[in-house]
Amino acid sequence: MAVADAHLPNYQRIRRALREELEKGAFAPGDRMPTERELVERFGVSHMTVRHAIDGLVRDGLVVRRRGSGTFVVRTRPMSRSMQRLQGFSAEMGGELVKSRVIRQREVRPPAEVAEALAMTINGLVVELLRVRTIDGVPASLQQAFIPVRLAPTLSRDEMTDRSLYEYLAARGVTLDRAEQRLFAVAAEPWQADLLEVEVSTPLLATERLSRDVDNQPVEFARTWSQPSLSVWVEMRR
Repeated sequence: MAVADAHLPNYQRIRRALREELEKGAFAPGDRMPTERELVERFGVSHMTVRHAIDGLVRDGLVVRRRGSGTFVVRTRPMSRSMQRLQGFSAEMGGELVKSRVIRQREVRPPAEVAEALAMTINGLVVELLRVRTIDGVPASLQQAFIPVRLAPTLSRDEMTDRSLYEYLAARGVTLDRAEQRLFAVAAEPWQADLLEVEVSTPLLATERLSRDVDNQPVEFARTWSQPSLSVWVEMRR
């Protein structure tokens, strides 16, 4: 381990050392990581310290524990979303293998806060589209979008598995121009934990986005709940 890491607690130094090995290709996705005992002997620390280090890699989304089998590599580098432009989730992931699974796709009366955001009455109709987005087969985020039915009359019936919602809208003459978005942290509710395959109360990064067209009219109100290992990249200039 580097001299620069000397000031870090042991578990953080071990976590960093193992993460560097993953990034350099010492292990591939699907490989079994060294056992806890092997890591204890290698680093000369306690089992508790090694356990904390592995916990960090689990939170990073790099490894997963399988009861009775050990710890296995999921990815060799952390996932990251780029929010430099108004674009869909697949584009934000910059070429990652993104797939989606539809959970709900239906016409509904909008909840009051959705109706207000979309500048419509609660007696109107919206299409609710709830999907699980996966990266390399691992659940990464839940996305819930509300679109006024008048803008996409057949959206509740059209196939949206592995399909970009923004491209779908563009093909129907709905062009997104700008959006307002806020980010905050929440604890995973049971239904979210089940779909994301995490523990209940796991911290999630939540976003709410209101997208508008070139005439500044609301088009989409969307909520996203992402794994804590899915970091967000935002470039800022002075």
